[in-house]
Order: sequence, then structure tokens, then C-alpha cells
Amino acid sequence: MRRLTLLLLLSAMAASAMAATISWPAALAGIAAGEQAWLDKAPELAKVANVQQSQALEDALSSALSSNTEGALKALVVLDSRDWPHFVGTDLVCMGPINKQSAEIETFYQRTRLALLETDKGATCLWILEATYEEWKADNARRIK
Repeated sequence: MRRLTLLLLLSAMAASAMAATISWPAALAGIAAGEQAWLDKAPELAKVANVQQSQALEDALSSALSSNTEGALKALVVLDSRDWPHFVGTDLVCMGPINKQSAEIETFYQRTRLALLETDKGATCLWILEATYEEWKADNARRIK
């Protein structure tokens, strides 16, 4: 029992130390740009991220879907295989921006859709993207009426 307590304490201390040493702006910029080294670190980041950092991580991964589709999808497979304190995963990442200006949503949709169609590994993400986009369009049509 003492060993388990010690192990848990050391794990918590290590996670806190890592969270303090991460350059979140650099990590998020690297992930959004699709840099594989940063995408590979996404699970480590999700492990120590607070709520705001998790949301920013999800946004960065959304951007990476078009800049490094294969790398982003690979990172999502790893991320979706575990539970994280605040990170949701594919369900939110593949939705893209939903509370942005119409032009930004359209651009994201077109760019990401084309990128996902280039790979056979993006079916789930493409389905989520398409469903979200269609719902957004229907909601906009109802508002116009």
C-alpha cells in the first residue's frame, strides 16, 4: 500500500513538473502546423493539460488535420485510446470551429474535407466533419427564414 501511495505521489509530482516546463504556445503552434515531433507529444500534453489547455490542444489538432492529416489522425488514435482529465478527442477535434465566422468555418471545412478524402484513415473524422457542417448549414438556414 505504501508503494502504491508513493508511486501515485511521484506520478502527480512528475505531471506537475512537466506542466510547468511545457511551452504551451510553442507546442500548440507546432501541433497546428502539423509538425510530427509535436504531434507525437500530444498524449503527454493531454495528460497534464488543464481545461483551457485541452481546448487549445483540440483546436491545434483540428488545424493539423489539413497540415499533416496522417500525423494528426495517428495522434488522435493514441489520444482516443485513453481517458484524459480534460481532453475529449476525435469527437471535438474533427468538428472544427463551430463558434467562428462563417468564412472561417467554410474554409476549415473545405480544406479539411479535401485532406481527409486523401487518406483511408480519416473516415470517422470525415463523418464527424460532414455531420457537423451539415448541422451548421441547417441551423444557418433556419435563422435566415
